[in-house]
Amino acid sequence: MAASPKHYVWFLVYFCSVLIIIQGAKYVSNLGPLCMKCLCHASTSCNVSFGCQRGYCGPFYIPRHYWVDSGRVTLPDDDPDRDNAFADCSRDYMCSQKIVENYMAKWGMDCNRDGVTDCNDYAALLFYGKDECEKSLSSTNFGRRYATCNPSSGIPLLV
Repeated sequence: MAASPKHYVWFLVYFCSVLIIIQGAKYVSNLGPLCMKCLCHASTSCNVSFGCQRGYCGPFYIPRHYWVDSGRVTLPDDDPDRDNAFADCSRDYMCSQKIVENYMAKWGMDCNRDGVTDCNDYAALLFYGKDECEKSLSSTNFGRRYATCNPSSGIPLLV
């Protein structure tokens, strides 16, 4: 007896869940790959060689307090108490992405009060932080770059 399409769907759901658990990734609703790429683009034009300037580091332009709020994520086998653990992780694309995911999992909210928590809210959270995310991004360079790739706008990401 051949497996039905329904069995394949359940198998895929199970398989993907296991992969997420094994990799330690967090699932954050509406924070998919397109949103992450757009947040990176809005931050530094996704410049993966961006170092640290004025206390902000890496392609997502992450400040130290954001890293602390995210659980002090580190590169594999690193110690969060090491002096450069924050800078090293935030300059690495995959590690800095994990910082953003953790922050959004912890503080994600409907910043613009439109009834859904989506990439627009995550953009405001990334730029303003949890305490001021209701502010508009439109007058900022971050907001102008975000508008060029906003996943809900239908404009394709060109980065």
